[in-house]
Amino acid sequence: SPCYCSFPSSYHRACLQPPSATMVKLARIQKKSGRVVLAARIAATSFQSSSSNVTSDHQFHFVDLSAIASSARAFLLDSKGNIARANLLINNLTSPDAQLSEITKHVIFSSDVKRVLSPLDGGDVGKFICIGMNYVDHCAEQNLPVPEVPLVFSKFGSCIVGPDDGIPLYAPSSTAAVTHGGANASLDEESIVTSKLDYEVELGIVIGTTVPRFTKAADAHKYIAGYTVIHDVSARDMQLEANGGQWLLGKCCDGYAPLGPVITTLDEFCTNDGGADEFVGAGNLHIECRLQQKGTDDFQVVQSSSTSNL
Repeated sequence: SPCYCSFPSSYHRACLQPPSATMVKLARIQKKSGRVVLAARIAATSFQSSSSNVTSDHQFHFVDLSAIASSARAFLLDSKGNIARANLLINNLTSPDAQLSEITKHVIFSSDVKRVLSPLDGGDVGKFICIGMNYVDHCAEQNLPVPEVPLVFSKFGSCIVGPDDGIPLYAPSSTAAVTHGGANASLDEESIVTSKLDYEVELGIVIGTTVPRFTKAADAHKYIAGYTVIHDVSARDMQLEANGGQWLLGKCCDGYAPLGPVITTLDEFCTNDGGADEFVGAGNLHIECRLQQKGTDDFQVVQSSSTSNL
């Protein structure tokens, strides 16, 4: 059963910014032609030009940012400059005076999108550092004490898949002699990883530039480029029952980190009075995990919390 995670924008604090300060939500999409494009996801209702003829059959469309940067990593390395360039392009395309020729040139309509990929390609991720047992309510639901120090583990770039991609299971059959890969030392014919696949929604903090060694805690926010949603998939038996209780094997399997659909840049996050403050952080966002049964449109909300519980 694939799992989908989100912190809906409707839960973000209201931000009274001028019309030119369009928030940039970075996405990476594959067009039906096969081409992969860095884009900004925008609401279909954003288009104001009477000549645009933009249909409302889809909730979102995408503005092609490939002329600004080839990847999210390249975009975020000069985030302030590239956000300004992206805002200018988006504002021009969504203005009442926008020409149909410009919209057709720069806008990728959802009907032309084959797949929404992870906004970050796994090959662009140098370090994927995770903090375990990091929500108070998550500790409570497992009847475990809140750790006194951070519990650190890692995933790898190969874990990253798109937000709508299925999660590999490799579960044992009813006749299998073993239940998980850690007990499969004989490498028998049946490909088995886990019988205890589990879900967990997480806030992803995207670091946009190299952080100097021994950076002061008070300065750490200066290196944050944006936030995203990550599904921390776990093979609980591999994590807790195999390999001496080391977490890594239960966390780092291919496909165990669906990410996205977007990276939200810091211009979206504001102070409580509505003023713009790129360093205010994401300390009070709704965060939710939805489990969807394969082959259906039905989903169940299995986690619902706030980043204030971090």
